[in-house]
Amino acid sequence: MDTLRDQVITEIVKARLGEDQDTCGQTIDVSVADGDLFLVGWCDSEKQRVSAVRIAKGAYGVRAVIDKIRVRRSASSV
Repeated sequence: MDTLRDQVITEIVKARLGEDQDTCGQTIDVSVADGDLFLVGWCDSEKQRVSAVRIAKGAYGVRAVIDKIRVRRSASSV
């Protein structure tokens, strides 16, 4: 994979995360290296984390998704 392709994948996934009802507004960083896509950050629910991973896996050119998203604990679950 070349750097330009990785940059294009990164921008596409960022845009899709921003458009998705579940992941819009969440703090998720996206980076790609040689087709391996890294998701790092926080979201409010497991559903949002799963949606982000699904979006990333669905992007053309992604070889693997490395999920480093953490789900925030709500005050009611403490």
